[in-house]
This record gives sequence, structure tokens and C-alpha cells, in this order.
Amino acid sequence: MNIRNFFSTLCFVLTSMLVISGCTQPTGSIKCTLKGVVIDRPQSSRLILLKYNEVIGLEGIHIPINDGKFEYELNSKHEEFYFLIFFDEQPIPAVRFFSEHGVINFTLYPTDQFNNNIVEGGKLNKELRNYLSVTLNTRSEKSEEEINHWKFQYIKENQTTLGYWILWLEIQDIDWHNRNKNFQQPRDISPYVDMYQTIFAPKYPDHPYTEQIKDFLTGLSLEAVKAGDPFVDFIIPDLNGNPVRLSEQVAGKPTVLHLWASWCAPCRQKGKDLIPVYEEFRDKGFVVVGIARERGSSSAAEAAVELEKYPWKNLVELNDAEKIWLKYGLGNVAGGEVLIDEEGTIVAVNPSVDEIRDFLAKKLK
Repeated sequence: MNIRNFFSTLCFVLTSMLVISGCTQPTGSIKCTLKGVVIDRPQSSRLILLKYNEVIGLEGIHIPINDGKFEYELNSKHEEFYFLIFFDEQPIPAVRFFSEHGVINFTLYPTDQFNNNIVEGGKLNKELRNYLSVTLNTRSEKSEEEINHWKFQYIKENQTTLGYWILWLEIQDIDWHNRNKNFQQPRDISPYVDMYQTIFAPKYPDHPYTEQIKDFLTGLSLEAVKAGDPFVDFIIPDLNGNPVRLSEQVAGKPTVLHLWASWCAPCRQKGKDLIPVYEEFRDKGFVVVGIARERGSSSAAEAAVELEKYPWKNLVELNDAEKIWLKYGLGNVAGGEVLIDEEGTIVAVNPSVDEIRDFLAKKLK
């Protein structure tokens, strides 16, 4: 991934629910001790430890800072890429490292001295520092095409956890590039997919990256729904665990699918903004179906529904089991809305509340 998009990708992956980790197939657990010193940050009392693509507020481990120091025993099955984030400055900036056997020492400075942060310990972390240094320093010296070629060769020559992680970043970055209308010339993703299929996936069959990249590529192969397409049907549970078929809820009625998550404040606010529209048109047949994207259990969604007082039926997509977000073309964003007419045809994806009201005013006048 090019450097200018590194932190934007971090934010993107914070609304994503894919939990990614990497390894070099160790025979036992990774026992990693994190030891750190925090310089000139008396206001900071804790850190958040996240795997790559975990979501702040939904996942992560909180590590206390006492007298400017912290220590945490990190045990994992694989060598994995992690972020350390100060709780009082989430979601960025983030300290990046790989978990490895042994001790990893951190010296962390205030935000305005972020580049002075030190991470020492482990071969992968040394390689990571070198890789990031080269990519940063060559930005002003080489063209984008030259940098991309260098990254491709680096991955090919470094078939390690680090190489696999960079491959995963590049696949995401190419997809972002090709979706961005500011770029007229698309990048060819096929050489990276081929490298994944012929080198890394066979080498790391049980590696978490392998399954996650597979799911991501599957999502790319699905044609995202758009205005004029029929809505995608599915069966998922409601908050009481009862299975509900979407088509039975929306048959013959103008409908909005409110896709949200308990940990996504903007999604929840969009739902609250939709309530007056629902109350205005519900007696004329308008339906809203909420779908909460959660991990592990529906308890957080239940609490959010009670707090926000959503008056419509809410269903739960647990652990992306039905891949609803992919099917509706929302990818890794936390939420969105889909407006469907009474014939089951999609009118708009991610319409504003005003656009929804205007549609209903004309349809149900």
C-alpha cells in the first residue's frame, strides 16, 4: 500500500469486521512480552492493542499505563500484525509491530514526536522498520509505478508473514485505486491474486490471511447491487434468535434496509434521523428493516436498539455469516441504507434521509 493511504486504510479497516492475522506456521504458541516506556504523556492512562482489521470499540485489548510504563503478555497462535493506539487519541496515530517470540520494547512519545517512537525486538519488526523506511524515503525519488513494481518484487522475494501482510495491503490498495474515480488508469490485480494462489495460500494453508483474502476476493467477484437490481434476499435471526426471511418483511412495500452496527456512531445517528420519516409514512405501508453487523453475540445491538429506540424490526448479521455487506456492495464500511420499492427493485444505495422522504412522498402520496 502506498504510504499516503496507510492511515486512511487503517480508518477504513476500523469499520470493517474482518479479523486478520499472520504467521510463519510456528509449531507452538507465540509468547510475546510487550514492555514499554511512555515519554511526556501524563494524560494517557491506557493503550488499545488491536490486530490488523480489528475494530476499536468492538474488539481490542486495553493495556494500562502506570507511572509511564506498561507491560503485557501477549500469547497468540500465530505471528500477527498489531497496532498499539493511545486510548485518548484513537483511532490514530498507531504504533505498528508484529508479535514474535520474546520481548518487544517500546518507547512512545507524544503525537507531535510520533516519528521518534521506537519498537525493538524480533526479526520481523526489524524487517518491517526497513520496509516502511524504504517506502517512505523513495516516495519523492521514484514514480508511483516504480514504487509499485518494487513492492511487488519485495513480496515475491520475501515469502514471510511480513510479505504476506504486504500482499494483503496491496490487494486492498489496488481495489481502492480501481474504485476511485480520480484514477483513470486501473491497476492490474491479477498478478497479486496469482501470487496469493500459487505461493502464499499453499505455503500457509491455515494462515488467517489465507481465508480472509479468499473472502475479500470472493467479494470482488460479486457484482455489487445497484439501482435497478432486485434486492438480495437472505435469512438471519432477529434479536430473539428467531430466523427471519427478508423477502417476507418487504413484500409489496417500499422499504429501507438500515445496515448499522452497535459500535458505529454515525450509523446509529442515521437510524435516529430515519425515525421521523418512518413515523410519517409507516401507516401508508413504509417498512424499515434494521440489520446490525455484530461479532460474537447480539447483546450490544440489543442495548443499542433500546437506547436509540428504533421502532422497527431489527435483525443481526453475526460474524458476517451471510456476507450481507458484500452482497450489497458495502464492503468493509460499517453501515449504509438500501431503498427498495414495492416491487422489490433497488431504488438507491446509500440515499440520504431527505432523498428517502422525497421518494416516499411521491410514492405514497
